[in-house]
Amino acid sequence: MTIDRRGAILGAAFVACAGLTAFRRPLEGASPISTKAFAASIPAKVGGWTAEKSSEVVLAAPDETSDKLYQNLETRIYLGAELPAIMFLCAYSNVQKNDVQVHRPEVCYPASGYPITKNVAEKITVGNQDINARFLIADRGGLREMILYWTRVGKSFPVDWRSQRIEMAKANLSGKIPDGVLLRVSTIMEEERSARKLLMQFIEQLRLSSDSALNPLIFG
Repeated sequence: MTIDRRGAILGAAFVACAGLTAFRRPLEGASPISTKAFAASIPAKVGGWTAEKSSEVVLAAPDETSDKLYQNLETRIYLGAELPAIMFLCAYSNVQKNDVQVHRPEVCYPASGYPITKNVAEKITVGNQDINARFLIADRGGLREMILYWTRVGKSFPVDWRSQRIEMAKANLSGKIPDGVLLRVSTIMEEERSARKLLMQFIEQLRLSSDSALNPLIFG
């Protein structure tokens, strides 16, 4: 069988593409964290608050991919004497690719029947770390849930789905599979400024109370 010049060029191009794909295939990823170790890393006491398990925290609606979303998920409510209750969610996966990526509250709240009435991106500072976060207000049937959250993908803090996927693609091109975390705190309050101040106070106390394993995981 003879191969003409055009066939030889096309064949060489296909081989080159296959080689580049294999070369660029992400190989390096973060190690998984056991459920027990993840739960233990989250402090039971944060400033004047003490944690309790809670079923009142809004979660992503279960579907056929729900088992793949997170390897680790902790939801708690933090209570303290004369302090507003803080609802807490921390979700982690050591793999962020395709349909396996953190879900954003502006999606799961409306899906649970709680419309979002405010959604703004803002930069916060926790310790010495600048973080791109989002502040939301959700209508909980006459109550206003004030929500502050961020996602970390690899070493970045993307503020929306588009930037989240861009960060995943950039990590893949460098030969890495990024890990991802969603950190969300919220409280039921009427006055927005007071809620923001309270949530930032809790986050700073969380940083001070967290161990050396949790801090880099959620604060980068």
